[in-house]
Amino acid sequence: MFYPTPNSIALAIPAHALGAMEDLPPIDAHRTQTVTSLLAEKSATVDSPKHAAEILFSKPVPFLRARINYEFSTHKITEAELDFAAEYGRFPHRPSTLFLKLFHNVLSTIQRDPLSGRCSPSLIGSSGVIPLTIVSTIPDIMQHYYHCIVNAKREVLLATNYWEKGHSVSVIGKALRDLSQRAQQENRVVIFKLMIDHPMKENVAHYHSILPPHKWPHFDIPTPDEIPNVSLEVNNYHRLIMGTFHSKFMVVDRRIALLNSNNIQDRPNLEMMAHYEGDIVNSFYDTFLISWWLPFQPNLVCLNDEPLANNYQFQFGTEYPDIVPFKEPLEHAIARARLRLRNHLDFEQTEIYFNEPLLASPSAESPLTKHLNHAAKSASKTEPDENLTKQELEKLAHDFTPFIFHEPHQPFPIALVNRLPHGAPGHLDVANPQDGAWLGAMRYAEKLIFIQSPTLNAKPAIEGIFEACQRGVQVIVWLDLGFNDLKEGHGSFQGGTNEHVIKKLYKKLRKEHAGKEKFLEVYWYTGKDQTRPLNFSQKKRNCHIKFMAIDGQVAIMGNGNMDSQSWFHSQEINTMIDSALIVKDWMGALYKNQSTHQYGKVDLDGIWRDEEGHLNPHDGK
Repeated sequence: MFYPTPNSIALAIPAHALGAMEDLPPIDAHRTQTVTSLLAEKSATVDSPKHAAEILFSKPVPFLRARINYEFSTHKITEAELDFAAEYGRFPHRPSTLFLKLFHNVLSTIQRDPLSGRCSPSLIGSSGVIPLTIVSTIPDIMQHYYHCIVNAKREVLLATNYWEKGHSVSVIGKALRDLSQRAQQENRVVIFKLMIDHPMKENVAHYHSILPPHKWPHFDIPTPDEIPNVSLEVNNYHRLIMGTFHSKFMVVDRRIALLNSNNIQDRPNLEMMAHYEGDIVNSFYDTFLISWWLPFQPNLVCLNDEPLANNYQFQFGTEYPDIVPFKEPLEHAIARARLRLRNHLDFEQTEIYFNEPLLASPSAESPLTKHLNHAAKSASKTEPDENLTKQELEKLAHDFTPFIFHEPHQPFPIALVNRLPHGAPGHLDVANPQDGAWLGAMRYAEKLIFIQSPTLNAKPAIEGIFEACQRGVQVIVWLDLGFNDLKEGHGSFQGGTNEHVIKKLYKKLRKEHAGKEKFLEVYWYTGKDQTRPLNFSQKKRNCHIKFMAIDGQVAIMGNGNMDSQSWFHSQEINTMIDSALIVKDWMGALYKNQSTHQYGKVDLDGIWRDEEGHLNPHDGK
């Protein structure tokens, strides 16, 4: 099946249509009020984010899709347009030229649909700091979630795609109970809003439906009598047919935002979470409001809070070396990192970090393997690769650095590059901030594009990689061997499996541009304690990180995969940052916490072989 790409659509635009945007209201019209600010006025005529959005913003203009595709693929950005992009964002200083080019793409999508990024336009370009990043298994990230929730003072907003019974859900349940107990002791009530995507019959008539308390036990959600001092409301959101709510983030007291790749579920995955503070938190807050759409019952209590100024004295970890291995066993390192985290947040110690003896008695099992196996039951009996000696495993354990405390830094430019859900089948909808940023990255990169994603089969992503290699840009892609092959493969109309896509991409590069295949390096994800990639079907060592870095200066991380579902349908939340410091730290953490770069590289025919030329037995299955 043929799906047009931005380039092919752009070439078909009549010349007289290229000026169509000039007849629309200028983007300046969206510079001031936001859904958050209008709701904060507490007008009797505005009772929901839906009403606020309808008052403030015009409806989408469908015929402008082709014009925006032209903007992405063909239009040459002028200095005046870069200046406008720099002035439009709430940036602390002028961003890099690369960032501004991508941000120009983002702004072009707003002119067609002000809410294409599920955020009020004036909040899309912002700033902030990142004190902490976690690149590790889901339990490590969920423990940070727990820590932030139990120390909430007034309000928690949590959004996730999957909410599946298991350890991760139990951690959130425990956090709710402990938060309620703490609030009860201090004679206060905390507002807690939870959004999940669990398609039910109610979603046929209404995409959003409030889950009544009598159904909470079916999801292992504490009932109201278990959490008397937490006012919990649950919104189940799914846009039929294909508009999945794929978002995964949390906002605490409108002061902290967590953005992560993992759902609230148990999986044997390596995942990534970044902890944001500063003005960007207001952008996350606004996005949650627009996603919720319905009236809040009861209403939020942080609506009128003033945004943090850029001169606010942000707190960072008590120590902030570059990413280097802790010179101690893994168990000690994790305990030490959690202590630093507690000191950074200046909160009381919570027992979930120490509910298991980290300093356990010596065991024949490698500490690294034990830590990775703890992620999910399916991984619990995984053995380290037989080719690794005990000494090598010890070195790998010392090297594994799940908690990255970034050195103190000033707020830097950050943009929220999301996409709205699109339920109708088809692969056409790229007129949104997420896709605009990704396409801009592939068009404007000059040296290096690095991508890690579970999957790659979206046509614009494949063409973007191909065209970057044509220009002589190095493209490094880390993917999962066999990830969701049944859903992504032949007959699913999603674009094909990772193996299928990579083989075709290498073949096209060899055929059409002799020698250009050398600019593409593809790797299958390889766990830190392995020397060959394991197929996703084994459910032992998988990676679910969604990340892109461009020229060492700009990075995009969050919820979106490089597959057709994320590019064309799901609601996704991502940040685009402009900080060489953080990009370097993130890249270092990705290389340090897996063995993909050492053992995962495929040959130029798209097939993985070991150092002796042997194929992966049973394709890693």
